[in-house]
Amino acid sequence: MIGITFFRVLRNALRNFRRNVWLSIATTVIMTLTLLVISFLYVVNVIGTQVLTTFSQKVDIAVIFKNSATDEQIKTIESNVSARPDVADTHVISSEEALNQFRARHKDDPYIEQALSELQRNPLPNSLYIIAKDPQFYTDISNSLRDPSYAQFIEKVNFEDSKQIIEKLIHIMAVIKNTALLVTGIFAVLVMLIMFNTIRLAIYSFREEIDIMRLVGASRWYIQSPFILESMLVAIISVTISITTTFLLLNAGAEQINRFFFAGQNAAFDIYAYAISHWVQLIGTEFGVALLLAVMSSYIAVRRYLK
Repeated sequence: MIGITFFRVLRNALRNFRRNVWLSIATTVIMTLTLLVISFLYVVNVIGTQVLTTFSQKVDIAVIFKNSATDEQIKTIESNVSARPDVADTHVISSEEALNQFRARHKDDPYIEQALSELQRNPLPNSLYIIAKDPQFYTDISNSLRDPSYAQFIEKVNFEDSKQIIEKLIHIMAVIKNTALLVTGIFAVLVMLIMFNTIRLAIYSFREEIDIMRLVGASRWYIQSPFILESMLVAIISVTISITTTFLLLNAGAEQINRFFFAGQNAAFDIYAYAISHWVQLIGTEFGVALLLAVMSSYIAVRRYLK
């Protein structure tokens, strides 16, 4: 009996879809565009996070110590910094290590070696390099190193150039995310309005049948279900089109995206491979949004009529 009832409800839903085919197509197009914007937002968020992570691994805070700072004092400062929860790694390079590295980089330049040999002492200072767990933490770490208690040991904290680049990246990512969220919201409202009016037109077309069903005692669920199923059908079609389009575009443009954002890395990031490995998350998000919009709009429309 339940199976027969469900079959009838499904048949009515498909009939509603065919009768209002152009409105159903318009609703499907708008919902597909909304889901494509969500996919775009997802891809931008993944790429942006990966870019910031990659960049943060190449950026650090360089703390230059005064010549008067002893090894014990430098180790104490390094210990204090590494104990911070926002610091990922610290590394001290002694003046001797710095000089050896400098000579290795310029081993083919005889003038550099001649200049070093003429100096009475090592011109390079002891340094501390700090890597943060997140790019947004660099400012706080840098400010903490300017504490007066460190002034007698620290000559300079080099971070300003990196700070500007990191702030620009964070700002750009925030603008893109906010814009995408705004566009998603606008399309979501359009989807609900169009679907709401589509369902109302379908109800108007079937108003006599609905009145008869109510007179013969049909349940509220039996009357509402075809319209809700119709909207869910639109949602499923939209998700299918959106996901297919998203993966096709990513497959076609992955090489260019990877080359533009991640060129020169030892292990290049592949956005298409990432999307494939996280397909459940992407499809689940789109299905959730689509079904929520569809069910809410259709339920509100039917409920208002049945009142």
